[in-house]
Amino acid sequence: MSWRWLLWLIPIYLVGLVVFAPARMVLWFIPANADVELTAVQGTLWQGQATLSYRVTPQQQIIFNDVRWQLAPWRLLSGTAAVDVQVPETNVVAGEGQVELGLGGEVKLAGEFGGNLQQAVVAYQLPVPVTLDGQWSLQLENFQLSDLSSGEWCSQLIGKLTTRGTAIRLNRQWTDLGPFATALSCSANNEIVAKMEGNNSVGLSFETRLAGSQMAPQVFISGKLQPTVQTPRTVTDVLVFLGAPDASGAYPFSFRL
Repeated sequence: MSWRWLLWLIPIYLVGLVVFAPARMVLWFIPANADVELTAVQGTLWQGQATLSYRVTPQQQIIFNDVRWQLAPWRLLSGTAAVDVQVPETNVVAGEGQVELGLGGEVKLAGEFGGNLQQAVVAYQLPVPVTLDGQWSLQLENFQLSDLSSGEWCSQLIGKLTTRGTAIRLNRQWTDLGPFATALSCSANNEIVAKMEGNNSVGLSFETRLAGSQMAPQVFISGKLQPTVQTPRTVTDVLVFLGAPDASGAYPFSFRL
């Protein structure tokens, strides 16, 4: 009789191990040399919460607090962790998406995220020389990285960055600039490319390339500012500080960070 009970208890015990697997087991899907760290981990492997830190560059780290996830168990059979992720609004970047992590370090991400413009500029030390206001949103249709520990920026990328209610502070005065849209893609050299067309209130167009590696990033920016009849007077008044316009009336710029 004791052996019969044992035969019943073994599968029940194994099921219990799977169902109540600790949340820290999600670390199995993160390469040891990747610049990703999970702390304050709570819950189980299937449904948990943690603080996620990602070191973008040696000097820059992005932290997401109280990130919640829900794992699809059946996807583990293929060696992939498919996770629904929610980032609360208490973070600089908030939103929700779907993440796939492979045992070989592959990463796929899709979702929608957003936040306040100026808050993001300050938190991530972005090279923006003016004070901004407004909201930004990122619609990430497809982001893929073949190896999280490779140091590359992307393998595939389709996305759109939009700002709404964009305003700029010049001479102690706020000026509304309206919406802006930037298309995101991945180049053949694994560079993240951000491109804006000039169909906005200030005629701003540019292309930015995030090149190099995550340990040694290189940023190249080139574009132009070509005022239109819709450009606010407060903006055109300060353009003289950019120098003389070219023959088409545009103010070109190009620099490297």
